[in-house]
Amino acid sequence: MRRAAIGALAAVVVSAPWLVAALVPRQQRYVLHVLIFTALFAALALSYDLVVGHVGSLSLAHPAFFGVGAYTAALLATRAGWPFLGALIGAALAAGVVAALVGVPLFRLTEHAFAVGTLGLALVASVVANNWVEVTRGPLCITEIPKPVLGVPGGPALAITTLPGHYWLALGALAAVVLLYRGLTTFRLGRAFHAVRDNEPLAGAAGIDPLKYRLLAFTIAATVAGGVGALYVHYLSVMCPEEMTVALTVNLLVIVFLGGVGSLRGVLVGAVLFTALPEVLRLAPTWRLVIYGTLLLLVVVRSPEGLESLLRRAAR
Repeated sequence: MRRAAIGALAAVVVSAPWLVAALVPRQQRYVLHVLIFTALFAALALSYDLVVGHVGSLSLAHPAFFGVGAYTAALLATRAGWPFLGALIGAALAAGVVAALVGVPLFRLTEHAFAVGTLGLALVASVVANNWVEVTRGPLCITEIPKPVLGVPGGPALAITTLPGHYWLALGALAAVVLLYRGLTTFRLGRAFHAVRDNEPLAGAAGIDPLKYRLLAFTIAATVAGGVGALYVHYLSVMCPEEMTVALTVNLLVIVFLGGVGSLRGVLVGAVLFTALPEVLRLAPTWRLVIYGTLLLLVVVRSPEGLESLLRRAAR
């Protein structure tokens, strides 16, 4: 029964562009745009949950890694003329390298100092993006970023120019992140992550190096965030400093804690609600924030472990 439900849900998700065209043809572009953002936000939130939910480190630096990836992809595509896949890989690697370099000193700090340090990193990255005009163009933004073209030089290529194409690309990226997330959190590596999260001294006594595993999760999460940043700018064809403010961290925290820290299903549900619900509530713009805040408060009060605990109860 559960497999049938999952299969039906997967079929609906994959066929969403056709369903949207049939059900709401006049709002097809708008709905697909929201769905693309939902998929990208879900992938970004899963990468963030690797650090917050599975090694227990409150990082506030995710906007910096997202921005490094986004700007790297934008610059490689517009100034160096790199193809999409090359820019995507370069963006992910650039964000991962930055995370590895800054993570070593940051993880030697205490828990609270680490959070403050990552917040400082996010703020510095935002300032650099705004003021390093020669590279980032600052408030003028990097524009005319080409749409994705899938293929290898000299071989067949597929240009992604339509909204359904962007949706399936974002959905494929989300599927890859889901598989990576499950692989990292359910096997031996996941047990090491959880040992560090639950009892760091005991993990160290058992031969598990907390610094090594925290840094590994931090670097992988940043690499994914950089890749999502690349997909983001190739979809919108523009990158501005406003896309990497600390507000992005707040959004990710809400998604993770709303859905359920350390839960794949919870984070996905949280991303869907966080991204889609405000769009639905724009029907009442005056009360949109009040209604959204009230719903969020109700979930937190009624289920402190997030929506994942409610889903588990409903499945019993």
